[in-house]
Amino acid sequence: MTYNQRKLLKELDVLVSNTPRIRLSEIARSLGVDRHTIENAMRTTRNTSFREYKRQELLQIAMAMLNQPDVSVKEIGIKLGYSSAASFSRFVQQSTGKSPSQLRKDGL
Repeated sequence: MTYNQRKLLKELDVLVSNTPRIRLSEIARSLGVDRHTIENAMRTTRNTSFREYKRQELLQIAMAMLNQPDVSVKEIGIKLGYSSAASFSRFVQQSTGKSPSQLRKDGL
């Protein structure tokens, strides 16, 4: 991995963690690179696609938020950019095999 790739991915990590629903095109524009440059860096250095990387990051944030019992599932979904609690719940269910409520009940 070159210095430029390392720097690019570090900046990408910050952008995604601060704005989980950010699009690849927005990141590329913000970093002043082509979206294909980001995709290539992800594939060659992290052996994943940007889409999968972002999904995993979003899931980690969601799981951390689900550990906060005073925040409702609906609130978490809205904070993460989902249009409804149902669409957020579907994302969690597809990613983990359990609903957000089940994860909370089971203690994540």
